[in-house]
Amino acid sequence: MGKENALVEVGTEEWLAQTDGRLTFSQALALSMQGFAQSAREGLSRSRPDREEASRQAVRMAVARNELTSVLDSLRDRIVERQGHALLNHACRTYVLGAALLSDELFRRVDYTAAAVAALAHDDGLVHPSPTGHCFTADSAVEVDVMIAQMGAAPGSAGVARAAVISHFQPRLPSQAGADAHLIALGASADVMGFGLKRLDPGLTHEVWQEWPDVNFLAQVKELLKGERTRAPRTRPGVLARSGMPYLLRPGR
Repeated sequence: MGKENALVEVGTEEWLAQTDGRLTFSQALALSMQGFAQSAREGLSRSRPDREEASRQAVRMAVARNELTSVLDSLRDRIVERQGHALLNHACRTYVLGAALLSDELFRRVDYTAAAVAALAHDDGLVHPSPTGHCFTADSAVEVDVMIAQMGAAPGSAGVARAAVISHFQPRLPSQAGADAHLIALGASADVMGFGLKRLDPGLTHEVWQEWPDVNFLAQVKELLKGERTRAPRTRPGVLARSGMPYLLRPGR
């Protein structure tokens, strides 16, 4: 398995199928170092958007919000039943924050429906986890297929959404990751860790949390991440949790 694992990039669907999401020692070490580097870069960041960029952020967020409203018409009840309101609101914040943080160029490449489904499914496996030792993103990817089928969306969107879900839990995405994967990764890390929030217009972030409040989300996700340290210690969430991720979450809002 070690040689096979080295042939494919961490965070791809092929890698997950080969390894169940288990990292080698060198991959786990590299992931931890990437996580520390990401935290350090964020700590040094002091940027705020200028008026023009704030306007573009608002446009991207409005497009994302409209798509999210449409997708939730089909999926809200299922998500509340399976994940609860805290994770539903987190998923919504992930989608719109990720849209705001993307560049215009990348945002134009996004499959908005696929990205919305990926946001809504990306943590499903944390509350409905796979067998001991397996990465929870495998279960979240299964939930993507269920959501896409329930919506009657184009089957091709499922592959895009699965790739985004599988790749999102790492500081450095696979080299071939699409715009949708970058949206989910940026949005999730912004909402969980606070990374990138300094680059957003404060008025927009205030609107986001007014519409989708935390509802005790940070306490819930902290306990879920701590659980991954013992349930799946060799996976990306297990490694990052052991590296201190549960204690570095963003301040509550």
